[in-house]
Amino acid sequence: MVFPLPPPPSGAEGVPMNAPLVRLGLPLLSLSLLLAACGGGNVDPPLVGTPVTSLADSGPGTLRELLSSAGAGDTLRLSSGSITLSSPLTVSRNVTVDLGSGVIDANGKGRALEIPSGVTVTIKGGMLKGGMGAPITLARVGPQALSVATYGGVLLNEGTLTLDGTTVTGGTANMGGGIANLKGATLSLRGGSSVTGNSAQVLAENKEESSGGGGGIFNKGTLKVEAGSVSANTATNSGGGIYGGVDSVTTVSGGKVDGNTVTAPVVQTGTNTTGSAGGGIYSNGDVTITGGSVSGNTASYFGGGVTVQSTLDAQGNLVSPRITLGGGTIENNRVTDDAAGGSGGGLWINGNFTMTGGAVRDNAAPYGGGMGIFRDASITGGTIEGNTASKNGGGLLLFTPASRTTNSTVTFGGTATVRNNTAGDNSGGIAVSRTTLNMTGGTVTGNTAVNSGGGLALGGDTNSTIGGGVISGNKVTGSTDGGGGIRVFRSGKLTLSGGVISANSASRTGGGLVLDGQVTMTGGEISGNTVTGKGAGEGGGGGIRMYPNAVFIASGGGIKDNTALYGGGVFVGAASATNGDPAAQFTLSGATVSGNQATDTYGDGGGFYNDGKLTISSGSVTGNTAKNKGGGIRNTKRATYAQPGGSVTGNTPDNVYSEP
Repeated sequence: MVFPLPPPPSGAEGVPMNAPLVRLGLPLLSLSLLLAACGGGNVDPPLVGTPVTSLADSGPGTLRELLSSAGAGDTLRLSSGSITLSSPLTVSRNVTVDLGSGVIDANGKGRALEIPSGVTVTIKGGMLKGGMGAPITLARVGPQALSVATYGGVLLNEGTLTLDGTTVTGGTANMGGGIANLKGATLSLRGGSSVTGNSAQVLAENKEESSGGGGGIFNKGTLKVEAGSVSANTATNSGGGIYGGVDSVTTVSGGKVDGNTVTAPVVQTGTNTTGSAGGGIYSNGDVTITGGSVSGNTASYFGGGVTVQSTLDAQGNLVSPRITLGGGTIENNRVTDDAAGGSGGGLWINGNFTMTGGAVRDNAAPYGGGMGIFRDASITGGTIEGNTASKNGGGLLLFTPASRTTNSTVTFGGTATVRNNTAGDNSGGIAVSRTTLNMTGGTVTGNTAVNSGGGLALGGDTNSTIGGGVISGNKVTGSTDGGGGIRVFRSGKLTLSGGVISANSASRTGGGLVLDGQVTMTGGEISGNTVTGKGAGEGGGGGIRMYPNAVFIASGGGIKDNTALYGGGVFVGAASATNGDPAAQFTLSGATVSGNQATDTYGDGGGFYNDGKLTISSGSVTGNTAKNKGGGIRNTKRATYAQPGGSVTGNTPDNVYSEP
């Protein structure tokens, strides 16, 4: 809802009602002389509103006296100067207060300003500073009527308040160091408004109440950040810039939420870990970001930029807020503690998430450098780029806790792009664990992981689908594992029905894909991937590398134009000699394996290097090349090979070579 500003106290277009008419018949020469005599016609417009004539705290002509006597729709004007208060100012009518360059200093004697319910106020310009919060009335705190925690260091709003070019600074409270916007209230930031340098401190005792949240703003109603900034505020526990309570609504359509910090360090006690969250924004209510930026914020544990957290109501029912990202940027936010496994450098989301636009870039965390997503989500637009995870999930971490009986589902498609992210261990682009990923489109490109899954890593207990989109140009740089495009871990499942996995690379093995889980391929293509390493144990499986226990069924699509020293298309691994895992099993039942190359001088298996179990019942293996033997298929002595159907033709130097 947008509330109109009070009407101007003068005529249409701001012209005073008693302005004299200009005679149309006045000669041009005379008019020019008249304007010159009046200083060229640059006449300052009359100042609007009732002036404050005294800078005292109270008495005739003071702002306090004018607020108490103002009529609905009045404008009060303080052009300059500083007013030092002994108690908060209160507003009882709909007014506009133009502070100009003036300052209202609460002087540590309480808040500077309080807006009651049912009142609409606009404050233009000026500064409100130096306040201390006070307890508020709560429905349920305990036996006491008031909270123990203090709220709203500088300003308390229960009505409808617009700040237009106003600075709120130097406030201290337990919740909302600068501003507390309570239930049913609406607060809008416009123009060059700045909420900065405020702090929310934790209660020394009484853990029954929330405290240490919302360094800049505590919001229990509706908050609209349209312009200006919420910057350089601090909170102990959560929401360095903004804290949103249950059922609150926070919208960022412009301006900045930047440089805020939550300070509580990570503490590990047995299996319990605590720390700070939501460096920029922490919310148990709905959050919508369509413009502006959330940047340069920090938290120790999770959600360097934004945290949205589900809660339980009094009956134990889940209350899951919504977060929508349709524009704006989330950038350069950090989760600072690397040892405890914190996540969500840009965003940490335990609510229902929709992303249709915007950019999440250059954020960092141990897990999920760009985002950590812990519930259902839809990502169909926007860009996630340049983020860093010291461990897993450079761009995205998709994770369902083991305590839940149903895995979350994340849809990725449309024009969404995950690019140029990095991870110190696995999943440079997207890490998926106990979550169903449905990729229907979009692009995952240019991401890097040290050990495995340059583009995607699908962990255990996942059952994901790729039906469209492109996974290309990703890489694994280390020598312990592979899967330049995708890594499917043990007990992970992937159905590939469309899309393209191309031009990915790995140093050790599996330029396109590595698995010890299960893949069913009914469409799409795995093409143009490479293995670059030439060291001991390196160089196999340009398109696909199958470890023991892996199962790959290809009934459609194509595996083509991949390159490795041996096993240019597919390397089918042997049984494990250490843990008893069975040999990998590849079944070709309709797909095409073509144009793959084994490039080493002694390289075998242009299409397949089979050291496990390979069955061809339909489909084709054609146009593959090996420098040495087995242009189509190379079977080792311990391999199992059967061809009840399909075709293996036109390969160089031969179609099938089986070691005697």
